[in-house]
Amino acid sequence: MSAEDVEKVDVEGEEEEELDCSTPEVVNKYQFAGGVANAAIAFVSSEIKAGKSVAELCEAGDKLINEKLASVYKGKKVEKGIAFPTCVSLNNCCGHFSPLKEDSIDLKEGDVCKIDLGVHVDGYVALVATTVVVGSGPVTGRAADAIMACKTAGDVIIRMLQPGKKNSEITPLLEKCVDAYGCKAVDGVVSHQIKRFTTDGTKVITNKNVPGHAVQECTFEANEAYAVDVVVSTGEGKCRELDTKCTVFKRASDNKYNLKMKTAREALYKIEQTHPKMPFSLRDIDDPRTRLGITECVRRELLQPHPVLYEKDDEIVAQMKFCVLLMPKGPLKITGIDMVEGSVKSDKLIEDEGLLEVLKQPIKKKKEKKEVPKAV
Repeated sequence: MSAEDVEKVDVEGEEEEELDCSTPEVVNKYQFAGGVANAAIAFVSSEIKAGKSVAELCEAGDKLINEKLASVYKGKKVEKGIAFPTCVSLNNCCGHFSPLKEDSIDLKEGDVCKIDLGVHVDGYVALVATTVVVGSGPVTGRAADAIMACKTAGDVIIRMLQPGKKNSEITPLLEKCVDAYGCKAVDGVVSHQIKRFTTDGTKVITNKNVPGHAVQECTFEANEAYAVDVVVSTGEGKCRELDTKCTVFKRASDNKYNLKMKTAREALYKIEQTHPKMPFSLRDIDDPRTRLGITECVRRELLQPHPVLYEKDDEIVAQMKFCVLLMPKGPLKITGIDMVEGSVKSDKLIEDEGLLEVLKQPIKKKKEKKEVPKAV
């Protein structure tokens, strides 16, 4: 491909990026990606059992995504694939745990498992996460508090995601919601606007106000898309990196560096061919030389690592994530697993009147019936 061809492709990509949910084809791609993501997370959730290997669960999730995508858009120049590799993060682990087989652990009774994954079709991304506890019977205790805090916060956000509303209206409600369950939102986790090939747009909703980390106020507009992400801890909500090996990376496309090591140059070339825009797992890299070169690429900031983060020992972290399109008839939820009624039982309740009022609202406004003139 010549430099002129590359420039043409780039220009076309920029033009297509302007398309939003007012275009039916864009909505269809979001919905198809969402359907695949939902199928993958439902399958992995059903396999959450004592004795199961975390690495094998992650591999199975990725395999299902690829199999379902293989049958669509055949012969068309449409990029499709994993938008975020399957992760299964346990207990006090805040996220990004997607181990290689040699570093895997097996699930045990009572483990609180956060499953997180993503799919894209033509760059239109569908992300989803849920929390499942290993074992039978309803979830109770602090795990139930954390899960219900996530669910209820998500219920608040989707009702507030209306054109004309501001992100600053939502954060105080989320803080009250999470506090009601005796939990804290995890620092640094925000809900993002999503666009084509972009999972972290400029418009964000922070789950709590953190001094020194204010987010820019924004107004939601019709035909936008958002990934709602709520991560809650029974502890202080402050996560840190330990010595767990990082396996999820993303090409930092804005960064350039003249690599000296041959293995690093080879690694970067292969990644740019296979995963130019979306995060990927080391599971996808079989060649030991390429894996070796990744370390140098990270050191030179050509690859962005997604480190495995942890809360304090004995704390529990839960997560819920779903994607929403702001359609003219109301928010359209394209990913997310509905919680089975009675499966999670917290002894805490929402009592704040303002929150209760928001939660009573329907997600989509009912159509007003037109009055038919009476016959004279």
